[in-house]
Amino acid sequence: MSTGMTGTPPTPPLVLRLIVRRKDPQQAQAEQERLLKDARKRGKKTDPRSLEAAKYILLLTSLPTATFPPADILTLYRFRWQIELAFKRFKSLAGLDSLPAKKPELARAWLYARLIVAIIAEQIAGQVPDSPPSGRGNPTGKSLALASHEDSPDHHLRRHPRTTSVAGRL
Repeated sequence: MSTGMTGTPPTPPLVLRLIVRRKDPQQAQAEQERLLKDARKRGKKTDPRSLEAAKYILLLTSLPTATFPPADILTLYRFRWQIELAFKRFKSLAGLDSLPAKKPELARAWLYARLIVAIIAEQIAGQVPDSPPSGRGNPTGKSLALASHEDSPDHHLRRHPRTTSVAGRL
């Protein structure tokens, strides 16, 4: 086995696999329209390759094939996306874009207070839309508000499963 310039053995290559899933025609069209609109705003021309890529969900993973089939990877990605949306929602509700306190104990108290406010706001809102990135559960293909108060069945609302359990831990 040969060694690198530093005398350490070379790092083995990372085995990756690409998972590709075709989007529904409405989802693909909505993404293409978003790309075209964004390009127009910036005074640019949309690359045809981007318009073609907008028709697919592309995921790169290092998870083993034997343990994680493509359908499971897509499910995990949708779950991860929900976590990203929850963090984004909490950051927005709690105003976590700046930290006014410099001392660690004051910063911690400020963060806890803001998170408590965010959890209370989540409980008051009570419902969040089911909005996975694949668009399933959203037949219109339109974006939904993260904490809609509308009770229309077209909004695919459900009780946020983490609200109570997170509040119970504080």
